[in-house]
Amino acid sequence: MSTTRPADGTAVDGVVAARATDAASVDEVRDVLRAVSSANEALLATGRGRHLTIGEPPSRCDVLLRLAGLARIREHHAADMTITVEAGCTLEAIDAQLATAGQWLGLDAPAPADTTAGGVLAANLSGPLRASLGTARDLLLGLRWVSAQGELVAAGGKVVKNVAGYDLHRAHVGALGTLGVLVEATFKVRPRPPHERALVIACADARDAIARALDARDAVEPAWLEAASGRVLGVAGAAGIAVGWLGIEQELDDAERRVRARLAGAAGATVLHALADADAAALRHRLADLSVAPAAAVLRVATLPDALGEALASLLDAAGPGSLRWAAHAANGVARVLVDDPAPIAALVAGLRPRLERDGGSLVVERAAADVKHALAAHGGVFGDPGPGRALMRRLKDAFDPGRVLSPGRFVAGI
Repeated sequence: MSTTRPADGTAVDGVVAARATDAASVDEVRDVLRAVSSANEALLATGRGRHLTIGEPPSRCDVLLRLAGLARIREHHAADMTITVEAGCTLEAIDAQLATAGQWLGLDAPAPADTTAGGVLAANLSGPLRASLGTARDLLLGLRWVSAQGELVAAGGKVVKNVAGYDLHRAHVGALGTLGVLVEATFKVRPRPPHERALVIACADARDAIARALDARDAVEPAWLEAASGRVLGVAGAAGIAVGWLGIEQELDDAERRVRARLAGAAGATVLHALADADAAALRHRLADLSVAPAAAVLRVATLPDALGEALASLLDAAGPGSLRWAAHAANGVARVLVDDPAPIAALVAGLRPRLERDGGSLVVERAAADVKHALAAHGGVFGDPGPGRALMRRLKDAFDPGRVLSPGRFVAGI
């Protein structure tokens, strides 16, 4: 049975829950939701609490529901290349199970030992491999969740009942638990590649790094493609790139040869070294983990890939030379920038966000302390302007959670 106790001071952006409840089964989750809904309370669900700094501060939180005990691997059909896990199961545990069959999920979200299946979906977390394997939304086949009223709902693969034509399960990806409490997910998996290799290349600056990364992409499609500041990538100078591939040795030899030839003679681009297998994977994981590194704020910049270099350069120029750490999924046009000093964050957001939004991009304060988030209220808050999608998101919230029970205020536009 679920256990309830005082919330032991656990706070989400300064909002302390009145009590905390641990649940280790779907029935326990349903019981908690029924009680919370009947009492007109507000609930916030979490796995291991690793990503609670994502999103706006909740408008209220009476109950903190912890799902770390809901951590079983329900089914692994190696022949069908699917795995079904409970929401509290960590990515590390999923990877260990899949490794027994020579498979992997290919979702290199940060902090895999502390990131759960529910967390990676609710926050839409991903890593460098999104360049070739996609994000959690692309890998998700089916989902089960508990509604604000305590009903168990299923959609996508492995469903009991579903509404044909609607990918209801994908609406929960990135919604920060505002539409339901996720309890089980089914993912498609892939064969584990035999080898991994990466080239690390020094570049002149952020603009040059993005340009060289896109040159490398055009030479041969990489499995992952990251640009980063020099101190993040571990190279001398302002910036560099890392190009990674997966496959058999002959494929990797050909990819490396093509990229070296493409970048030969490029001003400011110097191939420093090649990494193989465990070393290449370690670099990829280190770059993924940058988004959870200690900082006053983590900004997520998104724009077209060929416009990313200019956006980064504008942000770096405004902050001052060498003052920011950053890494970018260059093929996807997404960069994360770590700001260590809270003082300039509001000004940086106010300066760059309007330009990005005008061109169809965005600047989201992905992680920050509560006081930093409150200071952003006059500049569009954590998320900025969601554009025409705002009305649709509000309608989804009204349909899934009309009583505003689930994580109220944490998502876009105060949802």
